[in-house]
Amino acid sequence: MDETLYSEIKENQENNETQGNSPESKELKTWLAFKLQDGTYAIDSGGVREVLRNNEVFPMPFTPSYIKGVLNFYGKPYAVVDFMMLQNMQKTNTQLFLVLNNSADIALQIDDIIDFYTSEDVEEQQILDKSDTELFSQTITIGNVIAPVVDVQSISNKVKAEIEND
Repeated sequence: MDETLYSEIKENQENNETQGNSPESKELKTWLAFKLQDGTYAIDSGGVREVLRNNEVFPMPFTPSYIKGVLNFYGKPYAVVDFMMLQNMQKTNTQLFLVLNNSADIALQIDDIIDFYTSEDVEEQQILDKSDTELFSQTITIGNVIAPVVDVQSISNKVKAEIEND
C-alpha cells in the first residue's frame, strides 16, 4: 500500500478523534471518496482500516454471488465484497480493496481512490427515504458531484445475514 495514503488515513482518523473531544468545536468528519465503475462513492475514513492493492483473492464456494472470495490480511481472512454486485449491478474486476474497520472482516472491491474530503469541503445531506438505499447513510456533494456515503454497518449486517441464511 502507498505509504502516503496510509499516513493520510491515520492522520484523518486521529484528527477525527481529537476533533470529537472538544465540546466547543463542530464535529469534523473526513470521507474517503472512491470510484466504482462510472460512480463516485464515499466512506467515513474511520470506517477504513487499510487500502490494499493486487492481493490474491481465493474463491469460496457456496457464498452469495457478490462475495468474490477471501483475501489474506495479516494472516486473517477477509471476505471480498463486490460492491456493485451487492447492489445488483454489473460486477467489477479490479484489484483495489478497502479493508473495513469493523468486526465483520470485510474488504470492499473498488476501482480507484479519489481523495479525502472534510466537512468543510463538502455539503452533507441525509437520505430521507432509506427503503431503496439501505447500503448508504447519506450523500455528500463534492463540487458538483453527489456521492452516496457507504454505511459500513449496513453492509456488514447484510453480508452476515445472507451468509447465515445460506
